[in-house]
Amino acid sequence: MNLNFTLREMTHLRYFAPIVIESAKQGIKSTFYIGQSNKYNCPLLPVNSRDLLVFAKQNGVELKSMADLKTAKDVIITNEKSCMEQISELSGVTKVATTYQTDFVYNYKTFNYEDVYDYIAMPSRNIAKFYEIESDKNIYVGISKYDVSIQKNEVVKKYGLSEDRNIVIFIWPKARDMHKMPIDIISNFNELGWQVVVKTRGKDPINRNTVDYLTSNGNVVLSDSSWYPHTTQELLESADLVVNSGSTMIEECIMHNTPLINFDIKPKNRHGRVHKHRVTHSYLYEYDFCLNLKGLDASFTTDKLDSMVKSLLEKDMKKSFESCKRDWLYTHDNSSRKLIQHLKEVV
Repeated sequence: MNLNFTLREMTHLRYFAPIVIESAKQGIKSTFYIGQSNKYNCPLLPVNSRDLLVFAKQNGVELKSMADLKTAKDVIITNEKSCMEQISELSGVTKVATTYQTDFVYNYKTFNYEDVYDYIAMPSRNIAKFYEIESDKNIYVGISKYDVSIQKNEVVKKYGLSEDRNIVIFIWPKARDMHKMPIDIISNFNELGWQVVVKTRGKDPINRNTVDYLTSNGNVVLSDSSWYPHTTQELLESADLVVNSGSTMIEECIMHNTPLINFDIKPKNRHGRVHKHRVTHSYLYEYDFCLNLKGLDASFTTDKLDSMVKSLLEKDMKKSFESCKRDWLYTHDNSSRKLIQHLKEVV
């Protein structure tokens, strides 16, 4: 069996890499078909191309142009609707879609996944049921990007993090939500002696003056420095806490057992349309590893933050994380192995 992956965005590598590594252990060859996306994460950009070449060389992956996709044999794996049009034109291959965060909530029915793909890899049956996208084509194998081993001491060294201070990851909001997000809480954490790691993305940049101000106070500002292991996942293995604003990063917090403070500021109208689910993965916020807030009033102080954080972190959250994974995500160890085993049985 040969595995073929379509790659137009480096963000998809975090899902594909563990499958490639596991398949190599089983003597299965992998090929990446590379296409252009014209985004910050395009694999053809020099900085991304170098990283991809290193990964391919280390793991025996053959790199080809998307124009050669018609030569692929056995199995083609893509992420959500990426390269869907090209894949739909092919015959004689098994077509598999992996899901990305909660993109499937809108894309699954809108782009008729069932008409194109033979199998759709979903995190869990309960999630498919919640979003009303149950199908005989779904395979409930979890999420491959968590099949990764990350060492905290290596992350601390790599990103110049403090070894003797508590670390909080502050997820930088979209420009759309900046006016509702209490950015000043970063200074409160600094007053408590915490090191703040501000995490952003290429499409949500922070201006130079803000970066200079943040770093002058001993904080760290990072974008996507590494696609695999992904920077966010690396940071979660070194952090004590996350400050989020309704993003799907809560899934990553749970899978890496990192508690969070969440500011519930996401609007219902986004990208020019009203969303049925204002907050996707809303059910994941209902456990005691998450403190949900609407905002901070004028009476908020550093002492109040200290009390809030201590109250959250003094809990034994192990059972809550386990319960949440069991209820909504998954509890097995190796999603990539489960997916490959399924493909071996049907191809």
